[in-house]
Amino acid sequence: MNLELCVLASGSSGNASIVRAGPEAILIDAGIGPQTADRRMTGTGLDISSIRAIVLTHLDGDHINPAWFRVMLRQKVPLFIPRNQLKLLRRLARLEDVLKPVMQLTRLFDQDVFYPVSTVSCTPIRLEHDKKGSFGFLLQSQQTRLGYATDFGRAPSELVELFAGAGILAIESNYDPEMQLQSRRPERLKKRIMGGAGHMSNPDALELVQNILDRTLEKYGPEHQPHHVVLLHRSRQCNCPIKLTALFQTDARIAPILTLSHQYQRTEWMGAPDRKALPGEQLSMFTAALITSANEC
Repeated sequence: MNLELCVLASGSSGNASIVRAGPEAILIDAGIGPQTADRRMTGTGLDISSIRAIVLTHLDGDHINPAWFRVMLRQKVPLFIPRNQLKLLRRLARLEDVLKPVMQLTRLFDQDVFYPVSTVSCTPIRLEHDKKGSFGFLLQSQQTRLGYATDFGRAPSELVELFAGAGILAIESNYDPEMQLQSRRPERLKKRIMGGAGHMSNPDALELVQNILDRTLEKYGPEHQPHHVVLLHRSRQCNCPIKLTALFQTDARIAPILTLSHQYQRTEWMGAPDRKALPGEQLSMFTAALITSANEC
């Protein structure tokens, strides 16, 4: 079964992405409301009734909207969250007066592989982001590997190794360093973002993607290079789609497969052709448009 990715929204005003696995859908982050998500899914062949699991990178306000609790309860959708953020989830659910039923549908993860749906495995990796951190994921079906990482200040070497061979890469590229430094943001905010446990700069994100491509070539060969690179969580104040695109297009390997996500518009579906097994991999282990606008710069 192939996996496909559609980013519904990405940015500081809300993050949500859909991973389609056949007739089932996994929601990665739920930072926009269900009604907004349902509208964004128009034309995708899915709606929120297709969602079979919700997986959160972390529980910042732009990654979890409590309105999703009612959808979870109505559709009996499990919620997968980092173990170290359970107290925050309890607080949010208590405020919505749905603590007990939400807890019954909540599944905790840390470092171990879990299965949001029976045909897709998810390998989490801890990332540095503020006090509680965030998590990236490698999602795998029999046909597709998808690497997803957002809200982190620096990339551990383990992330490069984990994402090598992925057919789809979704990576945060949050800010342009010069625009960040010249902005009118408070100095403490600039330090938080740029301090290694905040967000990824454009140059650091490019280096990360290049390192993944280099490692993929070295370890698996050219036939396992990604078919899509999508950039996440672009700052509207301190980034520019034109500058960001130009930077990534300096690498000829990335230019033809690059997609920028947006805050208020979804991407198209991004998939990858059926892949061959990676060296040493046992597939039987599985149980089952760039838009550039001058006023953004």
